[in-house]
Amino acid sequence: MGSATLSRLTAEVLGTAVLVFFGVGALLVGGGPLLAGAIGLMIAAAAAAWIFGGHFNPWLTLAAAVRGSLDWAGAAVIIVAQLVGGFVGGLLMWLCYGDNGVQAGLGANRLAESASSGMGLVAAIVAEALAVFVLACVMFAAGDGERSGISVGLAYAGGTLAIAAVTSASLNFARTFGPELTLTLAGGAADWSDIWVFAVSGALGAVLAGLLYPRLKASAA
Repeated sequence: MGSATLSRLTAEVLGTAVLVFFGVGALLVGGGPLLAGAIGLMIAAAAAAWIFGGHFNPWLTLAAAVRGSLDWAGAAVIIVAQLVGGFVGGLLMWLCYGDNGVQAGLGANRLAESASSGMGLVAAIVAEALAVFVLACVMFAAGDGERSGISVGLAYAGGTLAIAAVTSASLNFARTFGPELTLTLAGGAADWSDIWVFAVSGALGAVLAGLLYPRLKASAA
């Protein structure tokens, strides 16, 4: 598994659960205000990075693998751990907010009505891909130092504010998968029909970041 040690996998599960629970939970507690969700996500991302140290996001792990800073076998196992963490975060929201949280959708991602087909759908894919691309590039630029957590948290917040009206801002497949699976188990209004949009767009942004960031960094030197 290469870099996917037991301690790393445990950190990814716990960190992703924290990111989903506090970041998405801020939307539920705040009644849905976008700014509350963005701030909650920023704080949760920074705290998770400082406490656990990890990616907590399949797209960041994919970008690292494409760049060559993480072995592919290890990346695959880490991504599974992150999806488990996203589900744990969803379960924690269900536990804390109960039926009210389920009725509110547990913060599950939903595309805007205008993004259901045609150019609106293309715009949604581009928006998510661009947000993930920027997020991954920020992670690369910040490195593993103390500034990494707050830098990635700010990128999450900025991306959320920028594209939430189009895609409800996933930026993280574990954040999309976890609440959706929890809604399914809780008997809520789960909707898996658009999950491919978040999968395709996120993977596209991650791959582009992994391929282009080294070249962009070199050209700026």
